[in-house]
Amino acid sequence: EASLDQFNEKLLAQGDAAVGMERFRPNIVLGNSMQATELLPHDEDRLELLQIATEQGAARLKPVKPCPRCPIPNIDPATALSSTEVGDLLQSYRQDARVNGAVTFGMNAIVLSGIDHLLKVGQRVDANYRFE
Repeated sequence: EASLDQFNEKLLAQGDAAVGMERFRPNIVLGNSMQATELLPHDEDRLELLQIATEQGAARLKPVKPCPRCPIPNIDPATALSSTEVGDLLQSYRQDARVNGAVTFGMNAIVLSGIDHLLKVGQRVDANYRFE
């Protein structure tokens, strides 16, 4: 959420409308409600391990690489209209050397444990930062 909030601030500052998270088609969104440590924009780039408290126990996910973006976030899912402001803004500050300069937003993760666990909105997520 912090990354999208910052992105929308940048869109608004250049005179464009804010966009919703659905533009990026995430499977999991990390928020800041009741967090001991607030997540800052793009902290997901630096997380090493996520532990999600599920009814079946802890599910563990490992972010493995930044998520390169195709042009789909330029399409408003409510109207199917395409415009370039989302991609253009990402291009201006989210080129990532880790994926050969591709434009990224979010992370791809693999499941280490908890493959059959049910994830729900509001479940507690603990994470550790990766320091390089």
